Amino acid sequence: MIRSVLILLCTLILNAQEVGLQVLVTADLQGRILPRDTFTLQPANQGWAMVATLVRNLKAANPNTLLLDCGNVLAGDPANYFRNRLKPKLPDPSVAIMNALGYHALAVGEREYDFGFKLLRSVEEMAQFPFLSANTVFASTGKGVFTPYVKVAVGGLQVAILGLTAAAVAQGTDPANLADITFLDPVEIAKTLVPKLRDKEKADLVIVVIHGALGKDPCTTMGSNPVRCLAEKVPGIDLILAGNGAQSQTTQVAGVPVLQVGQAVGVADLKIRKERFHWKVESAELRLEQPKAETVLDPQVLELTAFLRAETEAYLNTYATNLATDLDGRWSCMEDSALVQLLHTVMRKATGAQLSAVANPGSRIYIPKGATSVRQFYALAPAEDRLARIRISGIQLRKYLEHSARFYNLSYEPDLFNREVAPRDHDLISGVNYSLDLSKPLGQRVVVLTYRNEPVTDAQQFTLALATSRLAGRGGYLAAMGFQGGAEMTTPYSLRNLLLEYVLSRPTVTIPLVGNWRTIPYLDRERVLAQQP
Repeated sequence: MIRSVLILLCTLILNAQEVGLQVLVTADLQGRILPRDTFTLQPANQGWAMVATLVRNLKAANPNTLLLDCGNVLAGDPANYFRNRLKPKLPDPSVAIMNALGYHALAVGEREYDFGFKLLRSVEEMAQFPFLSANTVFASTGKGVFTPYVKVAVGGLQVAILGLTAAAVAQGTDPANLADITFLDPVEIAKTLVPKLRDKEKADLVIVVIHGALGKDPCTTMGSNPVRCLAEKVPGIDLILAGNGAQSQTTQVAGVPVLQVGQAVGVADLKIRKERFHWKVESAELRLEQPKAETVLDPQVLELTAFLRAETEAYLNTYATNLATDLDGRWSCMEDSALVQLLHTVMRKATGAQLSAVANPGSRIYIPKGATSVRQFYALAPAEDRLARIRISGIQLRKYLEHSARFYNLSYEPDLFNREVAPRDHDLISGVNYSLDLSKPLGQRVVVLTYRNEPVTDAQQFTLALATSRLAGRGGYLAAMGFQGGAEMTTPYSLRNLLLEYVLSRPTVTIPLVGNWRTIPYLDRERVLAQQP
């Protein structure tokens, strides 16, 4: 009897093993290297130099560590533009850093496409880790564009890492960069692959790394919240890692741990126990490690990027023009401004359109009159958006403006602004005169709309210049006005490059105010200054 009990105890001990696995995740670093704002040069707790220090310290604490990224790392900082457009033979800075840190995989995001698919492929070839996206396929063949998943042996476990890209990224990407590329429903793809990873690939653990965010919307097919759908609809997932510009958070959805990161390092400490023939996650402790002012800068990151940073700084410090007018973004959400009119002028000149739509530049842009640098104008258009010209009707123009007016709450409410609409999704139109009555409900706010002093009719036709990201669907403007056509023309260069060409070719730049729009009632400047995003 005693012998049987001892045999049973030994068997249980042998079959019950435990592993402590650490999973680290980053996202949305957008090529930033130093802990400062590139344009204002003010300190900011962000960038690879700080993140690398956190990653190295965390890895040193646990040899059983996986290191993953949720995308949007290859574009955003001027260093990326300088390397990709002017010095393409240099190593990509983010990939060089990720190679040095020992990343295991990257989920492809929309910013990876910013400089075109050919360049993305060339950067992928530099990486010592796979670019993952199981639901990104070539439309012509149906074949996958990237590696769908990878298996990594760590701590005696076979860990499967499934990469996905939220289908909504197509709405923020220049259509030219997605030629022949389409995004399948990530949830349906996961429903097929997760059982395969469990049964055929014999994975002990399945981790999903997705370029996408956990939103507030419920789970719907091809909806805006694939993270929730993955947790609710796909059994067999042990951990979901997410990131797409949304606020960092740690949570559980339908019992699945979800770690969403932005400018931080996400940490998932998993305690995994083997019971007879299967491994099971007993506990998952999630936390966020934030870079701090006292975080030491990683010397290898500084060394790897030294030449590129020096060249980029020299480019940004290049003299641009003499500015005859202050460019002040503080009031752009309440009235016409020289800053916005400069962008309108460049857009209409480049496209020949009658009207132009410019995203609210935000309240933090201020360029004083006098001598200026490339850096200051770069800040006005940091993305790689090109310009498109489309043809719309008067009724579509009115719907466009009504959609833009979602940015405001009712004028008598304490908060002037609708916090669910980001400034980048608030457009300002030039070429027509209009008034928005903020005492009226949504859909009834455009009370004045004239073109050349004549009321705009519903059937009247206009050409409109707008960013290619709007043409792709960002902000929901085309859907709001029911536009289903295409572009009459698209510029070969980005708005930023067209802007720089405009200012660099003029010894002095003067931007007259047009005063073509207003709110009713006029917004109080003090409230605008205190409340605007």
